[in-house]
Amino acid sequence: MTNLPIEQIRQTVHPTADQEAALDDLSAASSRASDVIKSSCPSSVPLTPIGRLDAAEQRLDATVKAIQIVRPPLEKLYQGLSDEQRQRFNAMNGSSEGAPSAGNMAAACSQQGGSFIDLPVQRIEQVVQPTAQQQSAFDNLKKAAQKAGDQLQASCPTAVPKSPMARIDTVETRLRAMTDAIKSVRPDLQNFYASLSDEQKARFNTIGPPPKATSSQRHSQTGGQQ
Repeated sequence: MTNLPIEQIRQTVHPTADQEAALDDLSAASSRASDVIKSSCPSSVPLTPIGRLDAAEQRLDATVKAIQIVRPPLEKLYQGLSDEQRQRFNAMNGSSEGAPSAGNMAAACSQQGGSFIDLPVQRIEQVVQPTAQQQSAFDNLKKAAQKAGDQLQASCPTAVPKSPMARIDTVETRLRAMTDAIKSVRPDLQNFYASLSDEQKARFNTIGPPPKATSSQRHSQTGGQQ
């Protein structure tokens, strides 16, 4: 949403001289927004799960800021277009090669919502092996993660808006929901992590994302069905 296809927009709407100036402003804003997002990338992967969660939140905040940079010049350009130009602009989302359908985007949103905050609680339990005294804090973490995942899935749009303004607003709403999910999980994650011994913390720190199945593994898991 921030790295906008300026040249594609130009070829699609065929801007007038006045509109060309607005498109240049949008191009400059898109570059600034990309810089904001790039600067939010951590130079190294944080060691602790708390640090990784904080890095994710910082990244989301930067993306929201980038959207807010792009939105005013995008709205100015869009408002200055004729009805016919707007229709062509709106159609860009569906005419781009590989562009997902509304149904596919909603499904992808739901999957991302579940995975974004879906802490691998079973793997955490196996690797960390919480004691009886730590079990209550671990149960609270599982409940918080489940609730956050449910809320994220509920925030998924049921359809993709037609206009670029509505689409960018939908993305911002989604990003804010993800930030809220992180904030809701962080206290319970911090409490559980603080209850661990140094050895348990070291094991927790090494838990990475689950390995992705290869195509042959997926084929065997599905019994070769298509």
